[in-house]
Amino acid sequence: MRNGNRQRIRVLCGYSCGYCGVRESDAGARLTLDHFRPSSSGGEDEISNLVYCCHACNAFKGDYWREEEVIRLLHPLVDDVATHYVLTEDAKILALTSRGSNHVVRLRLNRPELIAYRLQRQNEAALDAENQQILQMLESLRYENEALREQITKRNSSQKRS
Repeated sequence: MRNGNRQRIRVLCGYSCGYCGVRESDAGARLTLDHFRPSSSGGEDEISNLVYCCHACNAFKGDYWREEEVIRLLHPLVDDVATHYVLTEDAKILALTSRGSNHVVRLRLNRPELIAYRLQRQNEAALDAENQQILQMLESLRYENEALREQITKRNSSQKRS
């Protein structure tokens, strides 16, 4: 497999597991390349047949391959996964279709470690949003403070002239 394909897939998958979303920076290492259609079932080293994924998802998927649309896994770069499952507020993945259910079960996308990971990411995102709001408020207060200083300076200047 060419190294260029590995880098292209890493970028296309956002440096995260295409199946579960774990970032390579959180895993502490580069992830693996999975043949969506396994080599044992005729899958090739083409970009369209590769998925950047974590070791756990790669192991759970194994050599699974089904031609039937209903039980075929979802390819994260080809299929619209949002039509097959959604992320709930409690960080679990809820299947919306039979294919989505098969995908979630096969890859064990609701394993406790992934739920904890997604909850942590949700909390981090909420904190980041809150920090952004605070920074915007501070910036607004800085402008207001500057405007008040200018008013005070003008008032003091006009009082000195009188």
